[in-house]
This record gives sequence, structure tokens and C-alpha cells, in this order.
Amino acid sequence: MTASKEVIESPGDWFFFSGGPGAPRYGDDPTKHAVDHDTESFVREVVQNANDQRLNNDDPVEVRFRFVTLTGDERDKFLRALGWESRLRDQIQQVAEHDTGRGYDRFLERIEDPDAELRLLVVEDRNTTGLTGQWDEDSNYAALVRDELYSSKQDDTAGGSYGLGKSVLWTFSGASTVLFNSHPIDTPKNVTPPRCIGRTKLPTHELGGVTYQGAGWLCDPHETSEGPRPKSLWDDEAEELAERLELSRPNVSGTSAMVVGYRDPTRDARPDVEELADQFEEAAVKYFWPAIYREDLRVVVETDDEEREADVESVPEIRPFVECFERRHEGGSGLSEPGDVAGLDIPMSVPPRADGTETPDGSVRLAARLASPADDDTYLNNIAMFRGAGMVVKYYDQSRVAFGDRNFHGVLAAGEARSDDRPTEADLEVDRFLRFSEPPEHNEWTSTENLREQYKRGFRTALDDMFETTRDGLRHLISRNDGSADALSDKVLKRFPIHEERMRNRPAPSPSSVFEIDSHSEYDDGRWHFKGQIEPLEEEFEGWTAEISMQGIGEDGATSEQVPIDTVRVSSDDVTVDYEDGVARVVAENDKSLLQFEGESQPVEGESSSPVTVGETRLEIRAELRTSGGD
Repeated sequence: MTASKEVIESPGDWFFFSGGPGAPRYGDDPTKHAVDHDTESFVREVVQNANDQRLNNDDPVEVRFRFVTLTGDERDKFLRALGWESRLRDQIQQVAEHDTGRGYDRFLERIEDPDAELRLLVVEDRNTTGLTGQWDEDSNYAALVRDELYSSKQDDTAGGSYGLGKSVLWTFSGASTVLFNSHPIDTPKNVTPPRCIGRTKLPTHELGGVTYQGAGWLCDPHETSEGPRPKSLWDDEAEELAERLELSRPNVSGTSAMVVGYRDPTRDARPDVEELADQFEEAAVKYFWPAIYREDLRVVVETDDEEREADVESVPEIRPFVECFERRHEGGSGLSEPGDVAGLDIPMSVPPRADGTETPDGSVRLAARLASPADDDTYLNNIAMFRGAGMVVKYYDQSRVAFGDRNFHGVLAAGEARSDDRPTEADLEVDRFLRFSEPPEHNEWTSTENLREQYKRGFRTALDDMFETTRDGLRHLISRNDGSADALSDKVLKRFPIHEERMRNRPAPSPSSVFEIDSHSEYDDGRWHFKGQIEPLEEEFEGWTAEISMQGIGEDGATSEQVPIDTVRVSSDDVTVDYEDGVARVVAENDKSLLQFEGESQPVEGESSSPVTVGETRLEIRAELRTSGGD
């Protein structure tokens, strides 16, 4: 009788797919383990997802985090609307009995305690597209409530491309359950917003002799020619369900997502709401200050007692970066006094797309601000890297570039973030390229499988060149010179066409057009350790040679003494390695197309050697290809 009453009282009902004999079984949601899930990553991912769905207008995206704490009768009313007694509790109970250690049992204990509070988190976005589309379409709706590891983004400059960001919503729910109320910009015929549906992600489990594949939906189960399907609620039914679930929202485009039983899976202790609100505000500013500063994004945190808006001035460690970005186009005054800002353009050559489409040469904007004693030093000597999405991908530590009292805060603004003017075709291509260079965590620009699928060979070289020139440009900016672009080192001017007229007259092909070379080095236990790979790009050749050496870099950016190579190990028995005067010479006598290597330098002199006292080194690889003509 109780189950029947619950179905009548709630406009929606729970639907689970069942599997017959031999059907595949599913464990716990694999996306929970795909990225680091702490409070910072939660804020970063959900704000990025909302920012990616911004409407094409001049209004900012607004993201509101609303903490709701329910006790007593309010908690009981919510659970009835959730269909807890009628279905969901029994499903989670079966999972908890057979999958201990995943948190479901702890959530059940809290629910069974009538005096325990139930914590909910509502993430509400506005001026976004909302849950558009249908279950059987490639759409925002299907990507969120049906698919796994799939992303439906607005355009090439969106923040993510893996579909992993949405997983944090379920990861932070003690019941692995998330509810949605949306006002989409486009709706099917004969329905009006809002649109409401819930989704739980459970492992495969058995109940009443039936095996359920795991995922379940709070919905209007709907019969189709292919069997029953979960159907979202619309109109008055959706409005009623949302109201009972504490999930009502303004009649504006966007989506509200409720995390049922919100908790931080990385923490044993249960922080109070005020502490969480502080963390949410700080994380929003830390990673989205470029978008907030440009007034493209507004982030608000609500508790039962107050409402606060994320302000770039409210987080001291971020203020120097904001000032540096604001004045990034200053380039001629140099860095003489604390607070001075200077910048320059870092050229970037994007390889052709995989379909053969040629890409224009572009640039990214580097700027540095000389640190003041009054600055917060949390991110001292770091560069904030970001592109058009307005999310800081990484705070790139460049402490070894700083020397003496020349500490700094820097920005590397790429793609649509490079200029305040309308982005050029090159800016859009750089933005697209860097988007595909981000791994699932979106915390780096590096070689990825997405890059390999989207661009032809040369993408690793493009990234390496950008970072190497950024370091050279940074040394130039913080050195004691007049700050003009013409004062760049000869090495930088020779390697890259800094001036506009030189960009129109591309330099002659360099070894990078013949080889794809990727390498990395780090200092540990008294030696420099390195690894990488060398890959010829020509189709026909008879062999090749490469010399591997290491050079010390002085405080002024100039090369100093050589760091002798001790050992190099290679991935092929057909390749020989010999050594002369601290340089390793690798010889491939046949058409070896790809070689991986790793090695170490000789011990660095000095008992107190460390990365700080040793300084910076550069791994240099000079390769030559032998063809049938003897060249």
C-alpha cells in the first residue's frame, strides 16, 4: 500500500533497464575515477560545462550554487517526492549490501536516522541552452541523461571535449543520484517548459529476482516500438515535481541540477556549509577569473544565511594575475618597479588539420608583472594559461626563470583571449588547437589523442615551440632591459618570426620540418633524467643520426657550461649509441621510423645540488636524415 501511495503522490516514477541472461554487467560509474574529484575540480568542471553552453548574446552566463539542508518534515516531503520509499531505497539497498565501501551504506544510514539532516546542492545556470533535444538524438539532453563519456558542445572553442566533466555531479552524490529541471531554448511541439527528470547511476544489481543494469531515471516511463524508455516530464507535471524536490527555478533559459546527498568524496570529515561556500567562491575565482573579469560569467554561492558573488578582488592570490591581464598589451616600458607590466606576442604555427585544411599562423600573448612585497605569493613566479573559454587551464610554475629580486606573476592569453578586439581567424584556430590539446582534466596543453585525430603531424612540435619561446620571452620580459620587442635575444629572433613582416616571409625549413621530436627532462637525486622520442617525417630515407646534449642556462637566459650525458638507452636493437665529450650520438642505419629513448646526465657537481642551486638546463637534439642522394 505504501508503494502505491508514493506513486500517486509523485508525478514521476523510477524506471530501470533490466537485463536478461548473458546481458553485460556494469560496475560502479567508471567516470568517477577518470579525474581527480575534490571540491576545486567539482567547481571547475560544472562551471566550465555551463560556460560552454552560453547563449550567443551579450549577457553573461550565471552559475548559482545553492546549498539546501533539510530536516524533519521537510526532509520527509522531499523523500516522498523523490520516490524513495516506492523504489529508490530498495535499489540502493541492494547495491549497498553487495558493494560495500562505495558510500551507499553510509548514505542509507543517514537517511534511516530521523534526526540526521539531508544536504542537497543545486547548481543553477542561466543564459545557457538548457537540456535541448530528445533521448534518441545527439543532443544536450541525451549527453547528460543518457550517455557516458560523450560530450555535446556548442562550438570548437568550448572548454571540454571528453564528456567527463558532468561525472562530478554523480560522484559528489552519496546516492549517485542527480535531478534536473531545465528551461531549454528549443522545445518539441505540444510541450512547454519546464522539463524535469532524474538519473541515478548504480552498479548492476538484483532485486526481486530481476537483474537491473544499474542506471535508473525518475521520469514518465514510456512505451515505444523498441520497448519502454524513460521520458522526461514537461509542463505542469514537471513544475509540480520540481517544486516538491526544492528544484524550482526562474523562467529563464538554463538548467538546474540537484546533487542528492552532497558530500566531498575525498574527505572523511563533513565540512559545514559556510566552509564549503568559502571553498566554492575561491575555486570559482581561481579558475574563472578571466571570464569573470570580462563579465562573461557570474558565479553566486547561496546558503540559508547569505548570498555571495565571486569577485576577482576577493581572492588575494589572484589579484596580480588580473592586473597583469588587464595591462597585457603594455610592451615598451619594461619591468623597473614592482607592479610594472610588460608583454609581447609569442608566435605559434598550427599544423594543417587532419582533413588537409591549411591553418594560419597565429600568436599568443605573454605578459609579466613584476611582483611587489605586498602581493600574495601563493602563485609567485607562475603563469596563468587560458584561452577563449576564460578558464585557467594551469598555473605554470616558472620559478627557475626568476632570479634575484625579479619575481613575477604572468599570463599566457591564447586564442579568443589574446586580444580585446574581435578574434582573428588565427585566434580561432589556435583556440581550437589548444582545446584538443587538453586532457580529460583540462589542466594542461599537451599532446593528446584528440590532437592526433584532428591535426596532421607537427602538433607536438607546435606545443613544444610555444612553451620554449614562452620561456625565452619570459626571461626577456623580466630581464633588466627596456622591454622592447626588438631587444629579444638573437636566438628567439632566429627561431621565430616575431615581427609582422617576418611572419609574411616564413623562414626556411628547419630540422623540425623533417623530424617530430618530443622530449622531457627533470632533475632528481643529483642527475638530470630525460626521455623522449624521435620520428622522421619523410616517407623515404636510408637512415638518420641524432646528437643528444644538455646545456646549462644562466640567469640571463644565455647558455653556460655543458652538462655531460652519461647514458642513453634506446627502444631498438638496430640503433647504436656512442659518446664523445659528453654528447650522445644515436645512429639509425636503416629506415627506423620511430625511436624512443631515455637517459641520465653525469652527476652534477656539488653536495647540495638541487633544482634551485643547479639552475635550468636545456636538452638539445640535433638530427640529420640520410636520403638516397646522400643528403
